[in-house]
Amino acid sequence: MAKTYRKRILIHIVLWLYVIVTLYPLLWAFNNSFKLHVDIISHPFALPTGELFTLKNYIDAWKTSHIDTYFFNSLYVSLVASTVCIVLASMVSYAVTRMRYKKLNKIVIGVLLLALMVPGGALLVPLYTFILNFDFLGLKIYDTRGSLILPYIAFGISLSVVIISAFIKSIPSELEEAGIMDGLSVYGLFWRIVLPLCGPALVTVFIINFLGNWNEFIMAYLLVSKEELRTLPVGMAAFRDALNANYGGMFAATMYSIIPVAIIYAFLQNKIIEGLTAGSVKG
Repeated sequence: MAKTYRKRILIHIVLWLYVIVTLYPLLWAFNNSFKLHVDIISHPFALPTGELFTLKNYIDAWKTSHIDTYFFNSLYVSLVASTVCIVLASMVSYAVTRMRYKKLNKIVIGVLLLALMVPGGALLVPLYTFILNFDFLGLKIYDTRGSLILPYIAFGISLSVVIISAFIKSIPSELEEAGIMDGLSVYGLFWRIVLPLCGPALVTVFIINFLGNWNEFIMAYLLVSKEELRTLPVGMAAFRDALNANYGGMFAATMYSIIPVAIIYAFLQNKIIEGLTAGSVKG
């Protein structure tokens, strides 16, 4: 009994040390975001109390350094791409799990799983060439928000289908049979029965895609060159030059990019776990 108790204490100590090591850089950046550049250099570990405390960094970063524009662009692109992705992925998932096209379903699933194994970096050159030369009825998407939304949807749909398909398989088919008896069509079954029951999986997929799109840098850097269309990660890359190494402003901008994601994950982490584990146990 004593040996088990000591083992549990040791495990908790290790876990707490891991939490401290992981969170310390974030807390240090948050602490220094309320101090001016001179105070950060002279008092890097002091708490921002009294004369050290200031909100000037957040105000300057938001208004002067275009963080508000970058923030809106990231939010718009991430929301649109994530929403479209879960709609398309849920339709594909319902088709491959419920419709009786065994060979076609296997091909679709195989292609999607193959897409998960292809590293994104290997597709950057052909993706850039495709977006640059894309011309549909005179509509070009290079250097627009669409040049990011389309690739984000394409890269997110494979994992989304895998997660949603596993959840749909756990839904009893008797519910759909009852819907058929009530006269529902295939579309009615999907929109009125299956989709509402897939709430945890849809939330999980949305959050995973949103966080990935929000933090994505390489495609946003390659496919968008206009200042007013830059996303937050790309804007952050140029932030050091814009503020001449103003560390207080850099820390404030970092907090602008981290806090929304942290809030979303903190409130919805249970939904993520529920959506990922749903369908893993039958019955």
